Amino acid sequence: MFRYFLSYIIIFVVCSQTNAQTYASFNKYWEPINNALVKENFYEAYVLIKEALTYKVSQDTLHSLAANAAFSLNAFQKAEFHYRQLLNTEFEDRHSEIRFWLAESVFRQGRYQESQNLYQTFIGQGGELFDKIELAKFRLEQIKWARENVAHKNPLIKTKRLEGVINTKENESAPIEDGNRIYYSGLRVDPKDNAKWQMPSSNIYKYDELSNSFDSMELGLIDDKVFVAHPSFNLDHTKFIYTVCKYGENNTNLVCGLWIKLKENDKWSKAIKLSEEVNYPGFSSTQGKFSLDEDSGLERIHFSSNKPDGKGGYDIYTALMSSDGQVSKSENLEFINTSMNEYTPYYLPLSKTIYFSSDGYPGLGGQDVYKYSWKGKDSLKIINLGPSVNTSYDELGFSQSSVARSAYMTSNRPGSYYIDEVMQACCYDIYKVVITPATIELFAIAKDAYDSLNLTGVKMKLYDITEGDSLVAMLTHPEKSDFNFKLIEDRKYRLVAEKNGFLPDSITISTIDLPNFEPIKRELFLREVKSLNALTFERTTNIYLKGVTVQLWDLDKNVLIKEITNPDTNTFHFELIKGKNYKLSATKKKYDSTYVLITPQETAAEPILHRKLFLELSAIAELRRLLPIRLFFDNDMPNPKSDSDTTNVLFSQIYNDYVAKKGNYIKEFTRGLRGTAKEKAIIEIDTFFEKDVKINGDKLELFMDKLLIILEEGHEIDIFLKGYASPRAKSDYNQKLSSRRVNSIRNEFNRYNKSSFLEYILSLNLEIIEIPYGESKASSDVSDSLEDTRNSIYNLKAAYERRVEILEILKGVDDESRL
Repeated sequence: MFRYFLSYIIIFVVCSQTNAQTYASFNKYWEPINNALVKENFYEAYVLIKEALTYKVSQDTLHSLAANAAFSLNAFQKAEFHYRQLLNTEFEDRHSEIRFWLAESVFRQGRYQESQNLYQTFIGQGGELFDKIELAKFRLEQIKWARENVAHKNPLIKTKRLEGVINTKENESAPIEDGNRIYYSGLRVDPKDNAKWQMPSSNIYKYDELSNSFDSMELGLIDDKVFVAHPSFNLDHTKFIYTVCKYGENNTNLVCGLWIKLKENDKWSKAIKLSEEVNYPGFSSTQGKFSLDEDSGLERIHFSSNKPDGKGGYDIYTALMSSDGQVSKSENLEFINTSMNEYTPYYLPLSKTIYFSSDGYPGLGGQDVYKYSWKGKDSLKIINLGPSVNTSYDELGFSQSSVARSAYMTSNRPGSYYIDEVMQACCYDIYKVVITPATIELFAIAKDAYDSLNLTGVKMKLYDITEGDSLVAMLTHPEKSDFNFKLIEDRKYRLVAEKNGFLPDSITISTIDLPNFEPIKRELFLREVKSLNALTFERTTNIYLKGVTVQLWDLDKNVLIKEITNPDTNTFHFELIKGKNYKLSATKKKYDSTYVLITPQETAAEPILHRKLFLELSAIAELRRLLPIRLFFDNDMPNPKSDSDTTNVLFSQIYNDYVAKKGNYIKEFTRGLRGTAKEKAIIEIDTFFEKDVKINGDKLELFMDKLLIILEEGHEIDIFLKGYASPRAKSDYNQKLSSRRVNSIRNEFNRYNKSSFLEYILSLNLEIIEIPYGESKASSDVSDSLEDTRNSIYNLKAAYERRVEILEILKGVDDESRL
């Protein structure tokens, strides 16, 4: 008798239509009382029982029936009164559940200590009422939770009954906001019907809270003469889901199902009953609500049903719905459901939270509102919304408004309209939960991203990005780096820091599901923008080089930032960020590319960065890569004992003779050496002749080949020939000897390829500069003894000094690069 029907709606008949008769004798009350109870007309039954009690006959039985009828009407005070009349009586001895129902009546009124004592006494009685004993034990758990939490109301949450015409002495249920209007269902009897017993019907209404008036329903949305309840629209208002119920034969038992209508061409379709995946035959499915499934993109419905595959009572289910209203197999949300009753699911996508009502968890009594979230600090937990929303009575149909700062629900708590003010029985009214958002302090500091030092002169902008992107505050502190803003709970923000000459920084801040409202501290890091000026030059002449392409690379990310080609100038301008690694590279056709690296320390230390890039013709670079060329001579060669500083001898004429003397050098220098010392000397001399003498001699020929090609392309080249001598002879002789050696190399250029260089020498496109050093550059540890030929001639130290070097070349300016 204590089950819910039509989810939570208690069927009643308005007291003005209940004209209970006064019967001539007590016995005549039994039949009308029985008929009323069979029909579940508990109000009429209670009135008749009250009259029958005046006869002082069968008092215990009548008090029991009156208590049960009152409890069914949620008239818990009246139920308590009648149950108390049965305590410590023979009737209680025969019906030990009396104390249990008395405890239930007291518990539902929020008197937790009293109900705790009653439950404990009932449990102590023992007996075979095992289901009620288990329920009593569960109630003790609920009472423990209630006593710990009932005083902890959130001052920012206020729940109030909606005033105006929306609430009546009859039942209002299932409020949901849609398009600034509240849709809800109301259980009504026909005031024109004078029948003593009426079967109430339910309809759907549309209410404007601002004007406190009813709006007309869309044409074709609601069918006439149908028991309908629990309205819900999808997001684009093209689907409407609702509950349709039918009474059982001659009783108030209702079987309900979920139906939909589709909007096509601005018209609502005929009613479509959802398939047996949702509406299981012979059972009720009700309280459907739409949401959008993020994974599939389809619409999803959540609903409550007492289908036989549930965990007990009414459970919450979910199913996907296609565009034409077809539904998938429904899924039982087992992580929410209990062996008792779960009703009125409502899913909020923004916070990924489902709200529902249940009497199967620790709570304040009756149906409390709970939430289960898939994100946030309370994720994957069943959370009671607490005493700011819930009471020891029933709270159902919780649905959040579009602005997310308020919600609607129904409750039969004290303060709701009663069918009978004296009896305080029935009914459910619509309540509004107003949530005043908490204010959170935000302290922000602007810093230099390179060294984390505080920055002044920064402008901070705070945007609310919860639904859009609106500027809510802007502050500028010329001499401070810290900022203070006020944030509102359950919002998303973007904070932007700006300063001239710096890249802005931004962060997002969420105040949704904060663990507490303590101040939030954040740091924003701005990166200073630096100027980089680059100049390009020809390497060998230091002349401005035009037509170069310069690239700036971010080495930290390996990303090309900018590329510039300047055909008419050698100047380039870039912007870079302090504290990063960069590469500045330069390229030009026929030139070898080059680059410079820029370190974070350099970007920080230099107010404006200046860099020079030197490019070299690829042909010149290839020629330069052959350098240095070291051409070695035998002792006193060329022209031994000559007093002249010139010679007609070609280096190539004496080169092979010198190479052929490798064996003689080994023999003379290793004379007297033994063992490893001799082996080492042999290896060193062999290496000198094979890698120094021969390789450099071969390089001279290749050098001249490439030089001719460069000259033929019109370039101007300066070559430096530097001559050296060992100190074995006198200094003035060695000076002339180094000149003869330089001259022998000069002769190679003069006579190369039938004097191919002559025209370039005469035109000064090729200048060969001779620099004889004599013995002035010789190492001090080289022997100059004429008698010690082993060391002054055959020692590698002496042999290394007898050379001509081509160490550097200079390039003239071609027309393309001339300014």
